[in-house]
Amino acid sequence: MLTCHGSCDSINLDGTTKLSTQERGTYGHAQKMWASMTYAFGKLNGLGNMPWHESDVDATLVSNPSISVEVSSFMCSLRRHKVQAGEVAYSARAIMLEILLKLYHHNRLPENWTVQPYQPGERKSIGGSGTAQSLDHWGGGRVRRLLHAAYTVAFLCMLRFDEVLKIQVHDLCVVDNQVVLYLPFRKTHQNGGLFNLYSNCEP
Repeated sequence: MLTCHGSCDSINLDGTTKLSTQERGTYGHAQKMWASMTYAFGKLNGLGNMPWHESDVDATLVSNPSISVEVSSFMCSLRRHKVQAGEVAYSARAIMLEILLKLYHHNRLPENWTVQPYQPGERKSIGGSGTAQSLDHWGGGRVRRLLHAAYTVAFLCMLRFDEVLKIQVHDLCVVDNQVVLYLPFRKTHQNGGLFNLYSNCEP
């Protein structure tokens, strides 16, 4: 975590305080670096995904050093310091109903919603003949339908997006003109009980 500490924390590796003019990485950047190191140690170096611990056989430390109490404590402390310094907490930037509504209306525009036949070739910027891709033409009608469904399911079921990506076609079924989603993993309700999500299929 030395790289993460050096680029994201307010303290240098030698213990001195960073100048206010020094650029610092965000907490989100630190999370990405942590995930990258966890993958590198676990997959590339073959250390697995078990927490870093002392071996029962000898005094050596084994398993993934990125998954340890020390690293977790550092990340919790880093997030607390980032919030105190005025950085917007990750949860405060989560998608809200108003954003979903704006996204829905934007995707429902005829030029975005209509399914067009595939046309190979480079997309040009609007109103010009340059080679830059236009941000307004990132996907067709099918892609926008799929992504909006994923965003809606994530919002209603309070899922992380990696959980949404685990959902497959066989997890959905139509019952009495309604779409029923069976989550392929356990999602415990904070107040107990079951949570059923039904979506009406009628136009």
